[in-house]
Amino acid sequence: MNLDNPIFKKPITEVIKARTSMRSYNGVPLDKTIGDSIIDVINQVKAPFGTNIRVKLINSKDSDLKLGTYGVIKGTSTFIVSSVPKSDNALVDLGYSLERAVLYATDLNLGTCWLGGTFNKGQFAEVMELKDNEILPIIIPVGYSSEARRGMDTFVRFMAGSKNRKAWSKLFFDVDFNTPLKELESLEYFIPLQMVRLAPSAANKQPWRIIKSSNSYDFYLEQSKDSKSDSYNDMHKIDIGIAMCHFELTSAELGLEGHWEKLQLSSQDNKKYIISWVRK
Repeated sequence: MNLDNPIFKKPITEVIKARTSMRSYNGVPLDKTIGDSIIDVINQVKAPFGTNIRVKLINSKDSDLKLGTYGVIKGTSTFIVSSVPKSDNALVDLGYSLERAVLYATDLNLGTCWLGGTFNKGQFAEVMELKDNEILPIIIPVGYSSEARRGMDTFVRFMAGSKNRKAWSKLFFDVDFNTPLKELESLEYFIPLQMVRLAPSAANKQPWRIIKSSNSYDFYLEQSKDSKSDSYNDMHKIDIGIAMCHFELTSAELGLEGHWEKLQLSSQDNKKYIISWVRK
C-alpha cells in the first residue's frame, strides 16, 4: 500500500467528491499517452484476492464491429474493457482495481461511467477475445466531458437517485449488526467511511455494510432476498470492491496502516461476509 498515493495530484478525498457518472462527452479523442497511463494504473494494482484481470483500452472507431451502448453514451469512442475468471471474488477485485483507474481519470479531469448492462456484450467480448472461463461484466467509457451535459445524464441520475445516500446508521455498525456505529466512535476512520458512502454502485443500492470490530473493519455485502436476483447480487460485488478502494486510498492518505484479510467470519442473514481491513 502506498501511503502517499503518488498517482494522484489532488487529495484523494477531493478526487472522490469530484467523481461523477458522465454519459456525455465532447468528442475530443483521448490522448494515447493518457490512455496508456490509465491501463498502467490498473495493471499495477495488487487486488486483495489476487484475481488475474485482463484489461484493454478499446477505441470503437478502430473496430469493424458495432461496439454500441444503446445511445446511453455519446461523444466518446474510448472504453476501458476488462475480463475476469469465473471465480467467487473476481468481481470484488474488478471493482477495487478499476475504481482506482476511474479516480485517476477523474484526477486528470476526465469523465467516466460504470456500465453494467447498457452495452453490446457480445461485440465487446469478441474484441476482448473473451475466454471460455471468463466474464466481461462491465465497461467504462472515458473521455473529456461535454460542456453541456445532456438531459440523459440528468434523467439517469434522477432515476437512480445518485445524490441520495443512505444514513450512516444504516451502513456502519459497532461489533454486530444490532448496534449502529456512532460517528464519533469511528475516530480516525471517520473520513475513510465517509468516502465509502460516496462510492458509486449499481442502481445506487449502496450494498456495503461494515462492522467495526476490535482490530478490524469487516466488509459485508447486503444481498437481495429475492432468489431471482442472483445476477444482481453478483454485480454488487463490484460495488463492494469500489467501496474497498475508496476506504483504502483514503486510509493511506491519512497514514492509517492496515491490510486486507479474509478472517474466519460468517455471513449473517442476507449479509455476506467479504473481507476485513485489519488495522496495524
